[in-house]
Amino acid sequence: MKLKLVFSILFILAISVIGCVTEFTAKLPANYEEVLIVDGNIIENSTATFYLGKSVPLDSSVNLSENYVVAQITIIGSNGYQSPPAVYSGNGRYSMDVGTLDDDVKYGIQIEYDGNTYQSALSKPLYTPEIDSVSYIQQDSTGTVLFRVSTHDDDKREARFYMWDYKEDWEVTAFFYTSVFLNLNDNTFYTRAPSPNFYCWKSATSKQYLIGSTESLKENSIINKQLYEREPESDRFSYLYSVIINQKAISKDAYDYYLNKITLNEEMGGLFTPQPSEVMGNITCITNPSKKVMGYIEIIKNIAQKRIFIQTYQIKRPPIYSNCTAITNDSVLTYLKSFQGKYSDYYQMGYRPIGSLGQFDVPEYWAHVFCADCVYAGGSKNKPDFWPNDDK
Repeated sequence: MKLKLVFSILFILAISVIGCVTEFTAKLPANYEEVLIVDGNIIENSTATFYLGKSVPLDSSVNLSENYVVAQITIIGSNGYQSPPAVYSGNGRYSMDVGTLDDDVKYGIQIEYDGNTYQSALSKPLYTPEIDSVSYIQQDSTGTVLFRVSTHDDDKREARFYMWDYKEDWEVTAFFYTSVFLNLNDNTFYTRAPSPNFYCWKSATSKQYLIGSTESLKENSIINKQLYEREPESDRFSYLYSVIINQKAISKDAYDYYLNKITLNEEMGGLFTPQPSEVMGNITCITNPSKKVMGYIEIIKNIAQKRIFIQTYQIKRPPIYSNCTAITNDSVLTYLKSFQGKYSDYYQMGYRPIGSLGQFDVPEYWAHVFCADCVYAGGSKNKPDFWPNDDK
């Protein structure tokens, strides 16, 4: 049996302004040359983002961060058009502004790297139909929440192949509300309302290839295709949750390319695992055809988007228990007296006053900082611009 090495390829999927990073692992023959990795799409009236990298053996001591490629990238057209070079911002990332795409012109990218010229297959812009709905369902009481998308295309363009990605945003709160804070300089307390770190936000982006097809269906429609799932006890549903789904039409060749990549990831090492030559994509080295390139560049006329919000009461959740407990100020004083400590010492140990000022201008209770401050608990004060409430 031919000896094989396992190469780890960092593949970055950049779709519109929302991206995700997917680790792609491929079995490549031992005599395989270095593979150039290209990712990105050309989307009308957007900032196109491209990533360039190289394959790295898993047992290699090379740091992946040292494996990004510095090159020149331009957009080319079948009518002779060539854009100014993309701007390199480090870590293998390139960007350029894309204007209006002519429906009758075929476009692609050209890469000048290491003395060679690479080009993606030229193709006309693909139109994407609108998303009919984004929905969710809990099939069982307090069960997993499934997120689904529906779409159809009655247009003569007849999009048959689709790809999706998504971005989640959700609001969380600290377990305890507090309006009292400690001045570390003089160990006195002061009040502040509203609490600065009671409301926070978190976010996440998709990490898988999500594709679908209506090729084998009588009607050109996709109904309630499941994209992902979440457990109801996740803090995503503790206050207010939102997800935006991005949909784009892709070509059959692109669909087959991503389908093979999904199969490779799921069946790595299997007897019938597709070989890398089957998933190289639509980019070739025109100056040296023996050079290997992996990646697929699509030309996109538009991306369809739809966002939904979910209130916490709309999800059935099991009882939520917390390790957060309140400690009386009297207990804190007793502890501090044991070593002649101050309130600031207790603060430095990771505790915060909670509630409001009680008698003698001291708090009634304390709790661990992770229970009193949503930033310490992993949240961010970067509230999304589209958020529908006035929480701060």
